[in-house]
Parts: sequence; structure tokens; C-alpha cells
Amino acid sequence: MFKLFSKKNSVSGLLGLSVSDERVMLAHLTRGATAGDYPTLLNCAQQALESAGQLREVLAAQVDAMNVDGLACNYVLSPRDYNLYLIEAPAVEAAELSSAVRWKIKDLLDMPAEDAVIDIFPVPEDAFQGRSEMLYAVAAQKSRIESVIELVSRSGLKLQSIDIPELAMRNISNELLSDENGVAFLDLRKTGSTMNLSKNGRLYLTRKINTPLDANVMYSRDWEMQRDRLVLEVQRSLDYYESQMGQNPISQIVIAPRPTDSHEMAGSLSSVMSVKVSVADLSTAMAISDAVDLGTQHACLMAIGGALRTENAEHA
Repeated sequence: MFKLFSKKNSVSGLLGLSVSDERVMLAHLTRGATAGDYPTLLNCAQQALESAGQLREVLAAQVDAMNVDGLACNYVLSPRDYNLYLIEAPAVEAAELSSAVRWKIKDLLDMPAEDAVIDIFPVPEDAFQGRSEMLYAVAAQKSRIESVIELVSRSGLKLQSIDIPELAMRNISNELLSDENGVAFLDLRKTGSTMNLSKNGRLYLTRKINTPLDANVMYSRDWEMQRDRLVLEVQRSLDYYESQMGQNPISQIVIAPRPTDSHEMAGSLSSVMSVKVSVADLSTAMAISDAVDLGTQHACLMAIGGALRTENAEHA
């Protein structure tokens, strides 16, 4: 009876959701009915958290304020929620792969293997260069995944999938960037940076870079030292992509939008690298509300990447 008389929500699209210790980030995106239509970022919001105990209340309030109750949701885990391993694929039948991966990485886990939720996504075949196949394994605490499922359900959203930031970034680069010849996409943050190397929409290599780059880093006395450290880490990844994965040199490096210094950062990095560094402009491949400024795009980047997920995307 309650279902019969309840108000039906006609809102369509997909909601990307990510949560940090400081805030809740949501992005509501829709796609046209025709293949090739630009997606539309209808709304993007971030809400500060004073304490972890506020999370359910704040999220439910944001869902109500954005009028997205009942909408399908892709939750993007925070880096502390999981571990990612690049491993040699076990030589087993497809039906036995998951259990074989669990056994292979059990000594790497910071939890009992039986308490872990493990998923995998492949490395493209042309990266093997005659060596054994490789894959990425994602491991998260089962209790953490259960808490995500409960959180989303209680907020009034419908959980469609759970992703990781590396694949949320891959969704963005696949949508925004021309990567037929390969692209390096970097998200530079105070809490650490993430670098993806992808080609034709497929993720070859992803790395965490620990160099902290806050909003004012370019005005600090040790900026050049931090920049050189970052460039060294980037170059090591590019070298691995070329020498170990047998790929042609990357011809473009793109950084995600930053709150205030996006173009200055790109220019400074370009001055010491052989490949030009540019800034991803989300507005070139999607319609974006004028209210979603660069600061909001930066804060909600993972939520936007989550909302860009498609059914055929690699998943974790």
C-alpha cells in the first residue's frame, strides 16, 4: 500500500558519490538517448562533515536537496578503503580465477583473506610483451563494503556499483580525452596524487604518488624541489609503460582541474618535462551548469568519475 501511494521520482541518470573524512561529494549526470551525445552534469555538490557521526544525516539531506531520491548510485571508495595490487594472473580456468587470486594475494593483505572482498580487472593483452598475463586485484574489508551498502540504502539511493578512484579517473579520461595514442592523466592533491596511463579507453598502469600538492604549493619555498620529485615519479611511470609494457611514448600529459592554480601548475610542469602538460577541461565533453566552478569540479572529481561509469566499464 505504501508503494502504491508513494510519490514516484522521475529523475533519471546516475549519481556519483564519494565520501572523505571532511566532506560528502555528489555528482548527478545524465546521458542522451543517442550514442555520442554529450553527457550533462546537472548538479554537483559537496557538504562538509563536522564528524563521522553526521554522515548519514548529511547524505540524506543532500539527496533530498538535490531531488535524487531513488536514483541509481555508483559509490567511489576513498583510498583508505581498499588496496590495489598489480599481479601475475594465475594460470587457471576463468571460473577459478577469483579464488586463485584470493589465494595468491592472501599474504599481502592487511586482513584475514576470509574477511576481504576481492575483485579484479585486466591489464590489456598487448602490455604483456610475451610475459605472463597481468591483472589488478582490489581488496577491501567486507565490513567496509557492507557499511557502504547500508549507507547508500538508508539515504534513499539505489546502489548500482562500487568503484575505486583509479577507475573513476579512467571514466573521466575516456570521456574527455583523445587517447588513441595514449594519455597520462594526473589528479594532484594535498593528500597525494594518482596517475593513470591509458590508451583507447583501457587502463594500462595506475600509480599513487605521495608528493603532497596543496592549493598553495606553488607559492612555497620548496616548490621546485616538490615539482622535481613529482616529475621524477611521473617519468618513472612513463618509462615503465614504454619499456616494460612495450607501448609507444605518451604524447600528452593532462592534469585534473585544481581549485585555483590549474594552468600555472601545468605550465610549471611543462617547463621541466619533454611532453607538454595541459589541464582537463570537463566542459569540452559534457554540458556543465555554470554553478559548478573549478573548485567544485576538483572536490567532486571522483563523484563525477563515478557518475560517468558505463555498463561496459572495467570494474572493481
